[in-house]
Amino acid sequence: MFDEVYFQFSKLGFLLFFFLACEALCPLRSNPLYFPRTAMFSDVGVKPPLWIWIAKWAMISFLIVALMSPVRDLQMPRHGGGWDILLILDPSSNESEVRAEVSSFIDRRPDERIALWIPPDTVVPMTYEHDVLKSILMQTSKQDVSESVQRTFGRFFATSEEGKGLAVIVSNKPDTFVKSLPTGVQTALVSPLKDRDWIDTISRKFPSYKLQATHRYFEYYYIYPLFLAFLFLLAYLYGRNQKGIK
Repeated sequence: MFDEVYFQFSKLGFLLFFFLACEALCPLRSNPLYFPRTAMFSDVGVKPPLWIWIAKWAMISFLIVALMSPVRDLQMPRHGGGWDILLILDPSSNESEVRAEVSSFIDRRPDERIALWIPPDTVVPMTYEHDVLKSILMQTSKQDVSESVQRTFGRFFATSEEGKGLAVIVSNKPDTFVKSLPTGVQTALVSPLKDRDWIDTISRKFPSYKLQATHRYFEYYYIYPLFLAFLFLLAYLYGRNQKGIK
């Protein structure tokens, strides 16, 4: 959980030495009371137990750690400008080798949204979660069903920018599988039995976009030492308010 955590303001750690110096050089002063025969009072009093001393310095230490602001970097990619790709796989051509090729194609497009449609039931909308997409793909199998591609698959590109849609149709029998295509969506028809280099062909014709930038975010952890400092503060105040503790 705390891997790669560092302090934003690490130099504030010197505050601990300030408290240590103050503890040694700035003792608490009070107006003395003078009694005759003070020797009889020399052994009177109750010393604070060790746990109060520990609570005090734990409170100070954790408070300083919170001020130093422990954080962890989160590099969030800014997606945009790339292709929205719909992979349409003919269920009658959905063999293990074809699934492996489609998975390889997905790996070649790491920065783009990809959807999957294997008629009639397997439908995955546009997503950047490629590992999940490949997992779903690998759980499918070949089916000898008479399904076909219709113009309705344009709904997959409802949130796509104009001119950024690409449909990749994978079928060994495209004449019977493809009935109609929507307008405004570029299409690549692939027959794995005939075109063994279809991944490279599509990559040349529709080159993959690269991420333009990444946003840097911080995940803050100061709340943890601050909460611990609060608990030790309660313990310290409880101890100080006990009768007879100075």
